[in-house]
Amino acid sequence: MTIVPPKLRLFPEAIIKRREAWPHNTSYLSDWQVHSAHLTAGAITAVADDNPLEVGPIYVPMPTGSGKTTGAIWGIVDCAREYPDLKICFLTPYKDSVDVVHRELASTLGEAEVGHYHSDANVNKGEELAKRIVVLTHAFIEHNKGALDDRSLFVIDEAIYATGEASLKLQHFSEARSWATRHGLFGEEFTALLDFATDLDRKLRNSGANYIAAPHTPDMTWAKTIVNDFDVADHYQSMDNRDVLDGAQRFCEALLNGLVFLSKGSQAKGRYDPVFSASVLGIPRIDKAVILSATGGMVYDIAGPFKESNETQHYWTAPSFEHLNIVQLSGPKISGQYRNWGPHKDKIVSYLDWLLSTIPEQSIYLTLPKPIIDKCLRHYFDQPDRGDLDYPLKINRHGKVVYVANHARSVGSNEFKDCDAVVYLWENHIPQAVSVQRFHTLADEEITDDSLQDANSGKLVGNYQRIREAQYIDNMMQHIGRGSVRSISEKAVAGKMTAYILTESSNRFTRLVAQYRDCHTSALEYDNIGVTKPTGRIERIVDHLRQKGHQQDVPAKDIEKALGFRLSGYRHELENSWDIMMLGYSYHAGGKGRGNTAKFAFNDTV
Repeated sequence: MTIVPPKLRLFPEAIIKRREAWPHNTSYLSDWQVHSAHLTAGAITAVADDNPLEVGPIYVPMPTGSGKTTGAIWGIVDCAREYPDLKICFLTPYKDSVDVVHRELASTLGEAEVGHYHSDANVNKGEELAKRIVVLTHAFIEHNKGALDDRSLFVIDEAIYATGEASLKLQHFSEARSWATRHGLFGEEFTALLDFATDLDRKLRNSGANYIAAPHTPDMTWAKTIVNDFDVADHYQSMDNRDVLDGAQRFCEALLNGLVFLSKGSQAKGRYDPVFSASVLGIPRIDKAVILSATGGMVYDIAGPFKESNETQHYWTAPSFEHLNIVQLSGPKISGQYRNWGPHKDKIVSYLDWLLSTIPEQSIYLTLPKPIIDKCLRHYFDQPDRGDLDYPLKINRHGKVVYVANHARSVGSNEFKDCDAVVYLWENHIPQAVSVQRFHTLADEEITDDSLQDANSGKLVGNYQRIREAQYIDNMMQHIGRGSVRSISEKAVAGKMTAYILTESSNRFTRLVAQYRDCHTSALEYDNIGVTKPTGRIERIVDHLRQKGHQQDVPAKDIEKALGFRLSGYRHELENSWDIMMLGYSYHAGGKGRGNTAKFAFNDTV
């Protein structure tokens, strides 16, 4: 494949000014990174300025290592100085990021102006939240309803994880009612909530559907009372399980916004284990929000309200990944859910030991699903049989240093930036209901029985399927970005690294690779088990375009001839394929007239 270096578009004067203003946090950044950080800051100030070209919510899609967090700090400082009355909130999934961002902002604007809070912070929560700028983890949203209502600008590191979510069983509503009646607090309201949940459960049992929407009407005064008048925090000392009452209140809040549904739960045939799903985004001013995305914005592109920043769309050069090799692994055939893989412990240990002994890299970041670690690999990692593990684990195997994480763990640091290999084994499975929930929450779209048709078709399809797949790819990319690929050079070339990927879906591997323009691919087979090729037609087109590496317009007829099927029935999918766009192409269906045939048009500025 011929690699064409990216055409750098930099603002030299802006780079000089940023370096002069911020000498301590630009000395280690290349001009490309300073430029990227400058664009991030510009997107934030444009939203604060009510610039019509940057109407929130917008997202800034830059990979890890681009300088987004640095740019966010600059943008917040610029806004704080320009607008003395503006109240700003920065949200991140990571506690260590809270500490870093707070320290940087406070050193510039002063401790009196900048507050921070997370569960391990030794600070007065009320005093910190009273400050004009506050830095928090996403987890804050879950248990602090209304605490951010006074904020007028939000900068959010990955908004998909900033949702306030509740997954409840019927007995949880009963427990909430019992607590309320025992303490003489809102007994009638919590009884009405239990009755509502019981009726919804009965409706699902009788419907034969997998998902049903919760009805919501203006006369739900009991829900409004629980949301507006019941302060859970005032009663924590009397609660055995505060999560139940937090969840019940979140349920009522989501219900009033039309964002509640009930699913059958377990996908096992004949099982009925219903789950009440409720979610709200938790950002009071989503129209004044800037989202930082390390995975290209694919999740936000699916959810309608989010648009890419005008700054990055027109003035940013995406990096080349010409020094990244993504290796498709084959592995042992094991069926069933990860939590039931205990009997296959020896097979999994043998596979992992073979892999670590085979790959040549000496410093490795390894991530797996947490149930597989707990059920099969504790002894291999020299960990106790029971109890929580303190991730990341650090072990030595075959003369190599291996840092072990799990897919669900938020790891937002540079701790692994020198690892020249990332190993990602098996997917981060999430319940189907989570994808339904997150789509509606991000899209701010009411959940109705009609909208759930795509979830009741036996398997997720449409936007539910798109966002589910995007979350799989998102998780893989988040972890791949922990290694040395995050070091991006002056010429916008990502660091040299190998990513080893074992996925159950060859289509998913193809989609992952498409996100890393100019990367190389190879395969590593285990025990003579071959890797599989993509089977989906769109994925086969993506794979063909990537492997050919044309980097020029490609006639649709050439693709049809190579793959043996017509493209005419896939126009919508091709025109809206994020993966094709990431490769630098856009599909044009063509029309009448000579020279107006269907093609994949290449745009080398993507």
